[in-house]
Amino acid sequence: MRRGDTDAWRLDTEQGSYLVKGYWPTTGGQFADGGLIDQLDVAMAFERRALEAGIDMGEPIAPVDPLLGWVVSLNARLFRVYRWVEHRELRPEDDVADWLGQTMARVHQLQPLNRVGLPEWWRAAVWAGESWDEWIAEAYRRTKYWSGSAVETLPRILELSARIAKVGEVASDNVMTHGDFKTHNVLKTETGQVLVDWDSVRVDSAALEAGRAAYIFGAGEEESIRRILGAYKDAGGDIGWVGDDLFLSVARRDLQGLFEWVQVSLGRMAAPRWMEDSEAVERSIGELLVELPGKLDRLTALARKF
Repeated sequence: MRRGDTDAWRLDTEQGSYLVKGYWPTTGGQFADGGLIDQLDVAMAFERRALEAGIDMGEPIAPVDPLLGWVVSLNARLFRVYRWVEHRELRPEDDVADWLGQTMARVHQLQPLNRVGLPEWWRAAVWAGESWDEWIAEAYRRTKYWSGSAVETLPRILELSARIAKVGEVASDNVMTHGDFKTHNVLKTETGQVLVDWDSVRVDSAALEAGRAAYIFGAGEEESIRRILGAYKDAGGDIGWVGDDLFLSVARRDLQGLFEWVQVSLGRMAAPRWMEDSEAVERSIGELLVELPGKLDRLTALARKF
């Protein structure tokens, strides 16, 4: 079915059909202290809580000889199994605004955390100007075609980094959450929607995740976003404190992507299994550097409408 940081297969048996997920050792760990098994431990605990609360989600299958929870170790790899859900992927015409807003609010209410300040993974792409100067200088030496755009966009990169650092100090609505509300993680079934892929469970700001998810599912369109966030607020969610930073998590993900692409381009980081080939990486850097300033302005203007 899928190959990448996590592989997935459909297994058909006489007893029924199942989804099998195989994890590589480098998968996970970025949202929890330790490595993959630590990440899965945190994720399964929250996933169990969501199951007990009746969230629309897949049914995990307990292994006969588990390594931990629902995880089994075979040939130096970790695997999990779910009961197969007959489904199709979401289509642009599918209206899931109410379901998504309500589901996010319910997930955010499962495990609120009494702490101020965003977790460290939020700051993974925040680097000082000296570091960016060094990377851009190296890009010039290697005649990377995007080096000129990097110089022009650097002030906005540093401005965004400062915003993330500032919000990271004051955010006080931290929750444990699914962490990966994206369209490919919502399956359409005969009876409704199912939220899948709970491997990226993490701590996040409830409002900032709601803003990011609404932007993704709403395809950046104001009215679609408004419906999702309206359902979120009606179900008890709160976005009141974020103001202009409502979509800061969208911008942070762009900055994270830019940082990772640049590191791979300069040979300072091995390319993750999901990343494109080298030509696509170079093209992605160039396109994002050109698009980033305008997108940041649009995200701020959009946030002010809410």
